[in-house]
Amino acid sequence: MNKYIYLRLTNSIRILKNKLFLSKKSYLIWNKLRVKGVENVIFVEGTGKLRNCKISIKGKNNTITIKDGANVSYSQLEIVGDHCDITIGENTDIGGAYLSSKGNNTTLSIGSDCMLSRNINIMTYDGHPIYDRDSKKQINHPQSICIKNNVWIAANASILKGVTVESGSVIGFGSIVTKSISANSISAGIPARKIKENIYWEH
Repeated sequence: MNKYIYLRLTNSIRILKNKLFLSKKSYLIWNKLRVKGVENVIFVEGTGKLRNCKISIKGKNNTITIKDGANVSYSQLEIVGDHCDITIGENTDIGGAYLSSKGNNTTLSIGSDCMLSRNINIMTYDGHPIYDRDSKKQINHPQSICIKNNVWIAANASILKGVTVESGSVIGFGSIVTKSISANSISAGIPARKIKENIYWEH
């Protein structure tokens, strides 16, 4: 596509030599999509929903996938780099998040049946590069993030680079997660620490 088009209900979409694949059952309303570069792809599968979201990609060979039944609203999804991916799993609800995959070859994956509340930040990078003064080499490289199935992240939480959150876990309100989280546990605080294990929760 090489110009603005409007799909479903008043979405503003500018793709520019890249690809957008929408299922016939997908639902899009009041979204803004901007893609620059080449060979980037956005998939919205099955009954995937995007509402009031901003999606931006800059680079090449990047992919954003919204799986069947996922419901993403009032969120920003961003890729800057090459060969990066953002995936949101089946039947996952996101009510207001900033999801950012920056740096080459990084992935940000969220599994199935997850629930993310408002004002969530999940970023594969620190925001700006930091260098060693002597060697001039960057010391804070981007790292992938993996949030597995059936994870509940409460409002105002942040998940930082290199973290894996195992299935069945809960992240408490306002927590900052800097290290990986074990399965079926509750973690909270700054930085987040495990406060309860052997739990389960219901969506």
